[in-house]
Amino acid sequence: MVASSGIASLLLPGGRTAHSKFKIPVPVFEDSTCNIHQGTQLAELLNQTSLIIWDEAPMAHKFCFKALDHSLRDIIKHNSRDNKSFGGKVMVFGGDFRQILPVIPRGSRSDIVNATINSSYLWDYYQILRLTKNMLLQNNMQATDQEEIMTFAQWIIDIGDGIIGHDNDGYATIEISHELLITEYNDPIHSIVSSTFLDLCHHHNDREYFQFRAILASTNETVQQVNDYILALIPGEQMEYLSSDSVDKSETIESSHFC
Repeated sequence: MVASSGIASLLLPGGRTAHSKFKIPVPVFEDSTCNIHQGTQLAELLNQTSLIIWDEAPMAHKFCFKALDHSLRDIIKHNSRDNKSFGGKVMVFGGDFRQILPVIPRGSRSDIVNATINSSYLWDYYQILRLTKNMLLQNNMQATDQEEIMTFAQWIIDIGDGIIGHDNDGYATIEISHELLITEYNDPIHSIVSSTFLDLCHHHNDREYFQFRAILASTNETVQQVNDYILALIPGEQMEYLSSDSVDKSETIESSHFC
C-alpha cells in the first residue's frame, strides 16, 4: 500500500509514499523509469505481490504511473510473453479529482489537466468504480441529524463538481449557509475554538472528545496560533527543573561520582 503524499501514507497500515517504495525519480520525466533492478529484494517483493494499492493517485503526475508501468513490465517474471500493463499486477488507484491535482510549476490550467492520471495512455485499461456512500459520516451521525449531515455532504460534493455558483472559467462565488458561520466575535480564534471544543477544560483528558472535533486552517501560521491557544487552555501540572548551576557543589560532585 502506497500513497502519493506522506500524510496519506501514514493513514495506511505499513504505508509508504509511492516515490519511496517504487524508487520513482524526482523530478520525473516522460522517459523516466523506476530505480528497481532485477535480483534485488524489491524486485523479488514485487514479483510475489498480487495487489498494489495506490491512494491519492490523482495527485501524482502521469509520468509516475508510466515509469512504474515500464519498470514492472521489465522485472515481473512471466511464463508467457504477454506484455501486460504493470506486469500483470492488479492495481487499485484511489483518489478524488475534486482535490489536489499534480502541481505544475508555473503551469497553466491545461498543463495541469494534461498531467493527470486520466490523461495517461494507461487510463483506457482502468475500470472506474465510483464510491457513492460517505462511510465516515454514516458511522458518526445520529438519526436525528442524518438529513442535515447528508445535505451538507451533498453541498460539499456539488462545490467540488463545480455546480454551485455561476460558471466563470474555474472561479465562482459560493454562498455559505448562515448556520455554518460565526458572525459575532471579537477574537476569531477564541470564537472558533469555543464553538468547536465546548467545555474543553472538562474534557481535556477524554480522547473521544478530540477524535470527533477538528479545526482546519489554510496556513501553518494559523494552525500554530490555534494550537498555542488550545494548549494554553488545557490545565497541566507545573514542574520545576533546576540546572546544575543551582545545585550545591557537594551534590554536584556526588552526582558526578555516581554517574
